[in-house]
Amino acid sequence: MASIQEVADAAYRIGQSAKGAEGRTLACADALKTQSARLAATVRGSRTGEDAVRLVNQAERATRQSAARLLTLQSTIERFIQDLTK
Repeated sequence: MASIQEVADAAYRIGQSAKGAEGRTLACADALKTQSARLAATVRGSRTGEDAVRLVNQAERATRQSAARLLTLQSTIERFIQDLTK
């Protein structure tokens, strides 16, 4: 059976992984936003092109939501570790 410290250490590592994933996810969202703006300038007036821009914007929003959920996970893990090690 794992000790409390081992569980806390494992939770901490998960939190650190979530933090890294959050950073990479935000970078991806920023890249999607940049590409969406470039695409919009290129396809102006094209219905299918504008549809593609809308889809890229949706992907950006979904990616930002994922980053927000990863941030929530980090906070939850921090509270768990605090409660565990009281």
